[in-house]
Amino acid sequence: MSNPGQGERPASFPYTLAIFAAVLYFALVVCAFGFLSLLTDTDVVSQTDAGPLVGPVATGSAVVTVLLYLLGIGRRYEKDLHEAIAASIGDPVRLPLGRAVLIGIVSYVVYVLVGAFAYSIATAQLFSMVLFAAGSALSGYAIAVGVLAAAIAVTYMLVLGSGGEHPARPLWPWER
Repeated sequence: MSNPGQGERPASFPYTLAIFAAVLYFALVVCAFGFLSLLTDTDVVSQTDAGPLVGPVATGSAVVTVLLYLLGIGRRYEKDLHEAIAASIGDPVRLPLGRAVLIGIVSYVVYVLVGAFAYSIATAQLFSMVLFAAGSALSGYAIAVGVLAAAIAVTYMLVLGSGGEHPARPLWPWER
């Protein structure tokens, strides 16, 4: 257990940061959907028979995907940090920034596939899943989901890596 008064971050820092990043990702996706819908005069889910839950289920699955990915990155970072401290080699800032593209692609695919699956359940037609996935994959909404996931992953890793020697919480004057 680390002691925040000694200039180290608490062990929960990467996990708390991941939760905040996932909430930010959700907010940015909703904002992007609103702007895209306004600018293009289209609906997020263009099929009228989809029902009210297809869009939220697909978006929620992308948010959960990003959250799980960030939690995994945070866990790996903490493990590497503890090994580096034990070996006295300093702070290992080896964050997989290249994997941000991967999480963008994965969240894009999850959004499309879960949306297609939810649509096929809502319409009770299995083949409609393929048509929905094809239409959704080419939409700006699905692309926004992937691009924002990559941007959030990069931002999360940069904030996590830049923690440095600063405490994770403000200190009272008597704690300094």
